[in-house]
Amino acid sequence: MPKVSIVMPTYNRDKVIQHAIRSVIDQSYQDWELIIIDDGGADNTKRVVDGFANPRIIYKKIEHCGFVSKVRNVGNQMAKGEIIVVHDSDDAALPDRLEEIVKAFEENPDADLVYHGLYMRFYDPFNNALSRGVRPALPYTKEHILKEQFIPGQVAYKRQTILDLGGYDERVRCCDDYEMLLNFALNDKKFVPIYKNLYEYADSPDSINVNGEMDGSRRRDVEVILDILKTKYNTQAIAGLIKNTVGGELISREIIR
Repeated sequence: MPKVSIVMPTYNRDKVIQHAIRSVIDQSYQDWELIIIDDGGADNTKRVVDGFANPRIIYKKIEHCGFVSKVRNVGNQMAKGEIIVVHDSDDAALPDRLEEIVKAFEENPDADLVYHGLYMRFYDPFNNALSRGVRPALPYTKEHILKEQFIPGQVAYKRQTILDLGGYDERVRCCDDYEMLLNFALNDKKFVPIYKNLYEYADSPDSINVNGEMDGSRRRDVEVILDILKTKYNTQAIAGLIKNTVGGELISREIIR
């Protein structure tokens, strides 16, 4: 039974997923399993995964749904580790990410969720160049998370906690991370920050986040989240989630109340 289960949703990522997998294999902490859930992709992702020939990597292909919340729930149900780590298929973990996460849980046995800072990598289409930034971990307060998603979605949580909370709401297509964080916060779960940057997040032009901004999915997700807050928790939040970016630069923002 591994201590840590890394759950990695993917969809048509055969050109980049090898970097994400390699960053898991290269971790200083080695008591892990990697669960890759393929959302019915039509590319060669399975061939790439099989090429690693690693018995700790589990690949499962499901019928395409287009809702990353559903895909994450499948992986979380399969996970055997007491700690589940979120890792997307176009991103990379720094070598000590798992070591630091496990250490944080061991030092805070009552913690439900651990988060950390990260590096951000954007493609600048105007100059055909990569642009990089830093998103540091900030101290947690419930009031802050109700106002904005200041915690990146690439977190780690106890398997039992996420299952007890019912997992991700499967009506949410691309804002699954914010819905999950609000679920933890409004159920008074304990958040523990790691004040280190342990991950490189890639904002790909064809990612579900970018596409969600373009096709209206992000707006619909915000409306679902606000409905959850009102009907389930009798509370409200200002959800500043509708935005358009080019090369990582915010060019417009729309607030839904």
